[in-house]
Amino acid sequence: MKKLKLFIVLFATIFFTACEFVEFDPEGQIETGAKESQLMLKGALISGGNVYVQLDVSTGVTLVSTNTANPLNNATWTVEGNSYTGLNITHKFATLGDVAVQVTATFQSGATESRNFTVKVVRDMSPYDPVKVYITGSYQVATGTWTGYTRYNVIILLSKERFANKTVYGYSGNFNDDNLSLWLTGAKVPTLDANYIIQNGLPASAGADVGKYIAIKRDLLARDYAMAVGEFEKADGTGNFAWADWSGSTFVTASKNVGIIEFKVNPNSTITPLGDGYVAPVALVPGMGGDSGEGVFRYTLANGKFTVFFKLNNTFSALTPFVQIKDQETGVWGTPIALTAVTDFPNYGKAEFNEAQVLNALSSLRFGNVIANKTPDFSQMSKSAYYNEPFKELRFTILKQ
Repeated sequence: MKKLKLFIVLFATIFFTACEFVEFDPEGQIETGAKESQLMLKGALISGGNVYVQLDVSTGVTLVSTNTANPLNNATWTVEGNSYTGLNITHKFATLGDVAVQVTATFQSGATESRNFTVKVVRDMSPYDPVKVYITGSYQVATGTWTGYTRYNVIILLSKERFANKTVYGYSGNFNDDNLSLWLTGAKVPTLDANYIIQNGLPASAGADVGKYIAIKRDLLARDYAMAVGEFEKADGTGNFAWADWSGSTFVTASKNVGIIEFKVNPNSTITPLGDGYVAPVALVPGMGGDSGEGVFRYTLANGKFTVFFKLNNTFSALTPFVQIKDQETGVWGTPIALTAVTDFPNYGKAEFNEAQVLNALSSLRFGNVIANKTPDFSQMSKSAYYNEPFKELRFTILKQ
């Protein structure tokens, strides 16, 4: 399993409650060192001359020389009080905003140079709108003030990647039809609605799996709505309520409040987002890579093929192992693919995908020991630096050089 010059972002454990989005300037300079410096920092996503990384995500960062005739030999780093050695390091950034990365590098010529770089740490770089609203049915009101009016069965899906703790979800909003200025507050999302995916174009329960979305279900009249969604401090749905940040969504107007989701229910059973329009996050551009993974999960990328290798909890011959890849927009796991044996590595299995399935995008994999029962081996996966505990999967992004 050879090493390749690719950049991989390790999505280990991700927490989101606010976001920062940037515009990508294709003509922008991607070097972050000063002009007189011979050092360049690459990592995560590069846009408009800045290096962006994601909060609480194990991220690979690479130091390179801008002088091809004098490459680097080694480097020492200080990042958020942590010390590292090597040209490729992995660090989980814990501070939002601008973070200093101090580097002292030794060139093959024997010369040294010290530089202070600035890395911009943001909360969310997902390429998909975190808010999705569906109408699944309707009925005519038979009693009360709104007799004769139509109520629409609305399901609002919210990406769980925008929440910090991913435990107790809640919402508020102008759902009081008799007094729109009186917001419903403190509504708790039922546990059964905390794990949803999109299946066949519609919201669906994830069953025993960890769903990508939470679902808020309301029967609504045809009018405009505004709401905030977040998390309760305590498991019983009490205590402080922290709003999530839905920046970039078609349902959010950035100039007003990135915590407020707005939409219109139309009489023809359609939904109109009332935000600015979807704003793509940091644009993906090639970075540079270190090695190809670690003991539990490794990969190669060559000739248009992405090959993954998993270290199993037993010899390959004793198992019928499999791997699944997840659709990132719907959250649905694909059909299990049988792993094949790896020559000279009896405890490994491998599978092959087209590189288009994984390049320059968030990818999620999981593997298990018995393809017939499709049960992931969470115990083995959790040993990997790529393991994401809230979603119970291996998460990563590969940016091709």
